[in-house]
Amino acid sequence: MSKHSIQINSIICTETSEGGVADYDELYLVCQSDGGLPIRVPVGVNASEKMQDGDVWTLTNLVLNYEYEVLVTLWDHDLNYDPNLATYLQSHDFLPGTGGGSVRLKNHNGADYTITFTYLD
Repeated sequence: MSKHSIQINSIICTETSEGGVADYDELYLVCQSDGGLPIRVPVGVNASEKMQDGDVWTLTNLVLNYEYEVLVTLWDHDLNYDPNLATYLQSHDFLPGTGGGSVRLKNHNGADYTITFTYLD
């Protein structure tokens, strides 16, 4: 039984991972609570949020329940026809906490995203 809950409020794009190749990332999340089944947001094999520098993706009702930890991973899928070719951007492991805040995620490809969140415990 889950003891903790976190709400992911938004994803903020400071810089995409494309580095001049394209002007946007096709962003989606994979969320996994306590090593259980992963949940894809948005739902659907080819679903994603088109993100450019300065964009904010507001997520409504994305509440993740967990006992020990929940992993949120950001992916970019440039090729809709093959989800196996998605590019890993970065991830964060949320542990039980209080309040809320943000976490900035940067990678070697230039991707720079911030996750805003609220602990619901």
